[in-house]
Amino acid sequence: MKDVVAVFLRTNPDFLKEFPDLLETLNLSHSTGAASSLIERQVKQLRSHNQELNRQLNRLMHVAAENEQLMSRLHQFTLELLSISEPAAFFSHLKERLKEDFNADIVKVFLFDGDIAAMAGSQVSWLARDDDKTRMFQPQLSQNLTVCGRMNENKLAVLFDAKAQWVKSSAVIPIGAGGNDGMLAIGSSDATRFYPGMGTLFVDLLADVIASSLAQVQPEEQRRTA
Repeated sequence: MKDVVAVFLRTNPDFLKEFPDLLETLNLSHSTGAASSLIERQVKQLRSHNQELNRQLNRLMHVAAENEQLMSRLHQFTLELLSISEPAAFFSHLKERLKEDFNADIVKVFLFDGDIAAMAGSQVSWLARDDDKTRMFQPQLSQNLTVCGRMNENKLAVLFDAKAQWVKSSAVIPIGAGGNDGMLAIGSSDATRFYPGMGTLFVDLLADVIASSLAQVQPEEQRRTA
């Protein structure tokens, strides 16, 4: 095999000029003493740097591909939700898809509008805006801040009731401007599933879709006085 390669290179002396990147992966020895050693070290460093740049590029390409898939899923998810006008069916589909897409164990929706909560039935929970339980989350709601990671026991009890003991990480997403409409809570038994600093673009955009849908199902008298 080596003889075949050697013959090929002899008959194609310009081959490496056409493909200079191959030189970065070849080990070439020199016989010029200290100068040779210095050149080889420089070449080794350049090759190592090039490999690291390639790894970084591959990581960026991987992230870009994941983001493209994520936005495609969000687009499809949005179309599915917007086609559902009945609140109970809307939130049922929302919760099932979130469990699938986020590998979550539990999804809870809390609404501050009692009338809409009643229309959605068992798919949502109603909380009064001035309830002590709501006040626990007011700082993040007022800032439209999605919080991911581990919650304290009191907050977990509010969000997940009897299942709180199984929730090791969670995400809480405000719904509506300043969390005016409610909040979405996603819990997982995996302590590493949700963590501080993770990207929340998907759920933040989804919260906008939920808020928009809620605006459409408000009782007519509320829409007139809003």
